[in-house]
Formats: sequence, structure tokens, C-alpha cells
Amino acid sequence: LANLYVLNKMNTPEITLKDTKWKLVEIMGRKQTNSEAFISFATEDNRVFGYNSCNNFNGSYELKDGNRITLSKMAMTMRACMDDNVETQFMDVLQNIDNYSFHGNTLTLNKARMAPLAVFEAVE
Repeated sequence: LANLYVLNKMNTPEITLKDTKWKLVEIMGRKQTNSEAFISFATEDNRVFGYNSCNNFNGSYELKDGNRITLSKMAMTMRACMDDNVETQFMDVLQNIDNYSFHGNTLTLNKARMAPLAVFEAVE
């Protein structure tokens, strides 16, 4: 019967850092279960944008050898938020990261060799 069965590799789209919507699932070691926060790195013009759980943000990014990343020219809308600690932590993370890694559908933003500051999962 083995001759009657053929295994084929399924074509699954490869997830890349760029042009993927990354949903926040953990920040500063705390799980985020109902968060709508996300980040995306656009190929065009090296733009970074997203939503930090209260306000939209955007800016520029530069990728360097060794999975190093630099964010700059960050801007954010200024809606009033009701005691949203995630927003503050999210923007602090973006100011402090200097490298990233991703495995499968998970992206981590890191500072040096410390524990990940933020963890994201690919949703698009």
C-alpha cells in the first residue's frame, strides 16, 4: 500500500519581517491576551507603523547586519488614554530596541542580549 501514497509539501507563504502585520502578544514579560496593538515594517521607504493600544504611530527603520534594527523619526497621534500602561511600555520598547529575531510566525524585539522586550505573532 505504501506505493499508493505520496507525500507532498504544502505551499505555505513564507513569513518575513517586512510587509507583515505583527500582533503584540507579550511586552516586558507580561502576556497580552486582548491587545489590538501591532507593528508593521513596510518595504516601501522603510516605514514602520502600527497601533500601540491607544494611539497610531509611524516612523522609519533601518536594518543592519546581524538582525540589528534602528527606529527613528517616530511620531504618534495624541489621543487621551485611560491609564494605558501598554501604550507607554510599547513606545519605550520601540525607543530601546537594537535587534530583532523571528522564528516561524513569532517576532521578538530585543535590547542587546537581554530577554525579549516585546513578542509578536504574524497575523497577515
